[in-house]
Amino acid sequence: MKKLIVIAALLFAGRLLMAQAPYVKVDEFQTKYEQMTRQNGIRCHLADYDIATLYARLFHDMETSVRTVETDGSVRYFYRIFRKETKEKPAVEVFVAYEDFLEISDLLDSMMEEEREERNVRKDYSESFYRTEDGFQIGYYVKNRQTNWYIVMDRYGEEKVFFDSVSKLKDHFKKALAKFEEVKKKNGD
Repeated sequence: MKKLIVIAALLFAGRLLMAQAPYVKVDEFQTKYEQMTRQNGIRCHLADYDIATLYARLFHDMETSVRTVETDGSVRYFYRIFRKETKEKPAVEVFVAYEDFLEISDLLDSMMEEEREERNVRKDYSESFYRTEDGFQIGYYVKNRQTNWYIVMDRYGEEKVFFDSVSKLKDHFKKALAKFEEVKKKNGD
């Protein structure tokens, strides 16, 4: 009986020693913001310049700002959106590079025109969106001739944040562009 207990204990101890942690795939993709802020051995300085609050349909308000990231003498600019944690949703913070934000701003006018045309066509469902390299997405869908504009803040998910009207979103983007220009002028760019 003692031999059986010793053998069982050795087998169990061997299993514990040979146990491995489960394989977890690490996402190696880094956004433009992460490429700037996650470098080792460099000094990084961050500064935020607040823009007006961005109000979404079903969520609490979202803080927005222009963030400057200075590393080794170079400065890059990002549009920052932050949604606070609620009972139902975790906090989310997303950064859109200045050059991507300019592209989104320019595309918004053509998307608005496209949306007007789509609304007048008799389709059951139609959707159009633009996604940056970093995964930030803006778009709309038309269902039963009703339009819903949205953004997707998480590159890994499909959770959409909806807005009451595209005009509020466009007005906010104009404020953000003005803030970008103001901050760039302060920095001598």
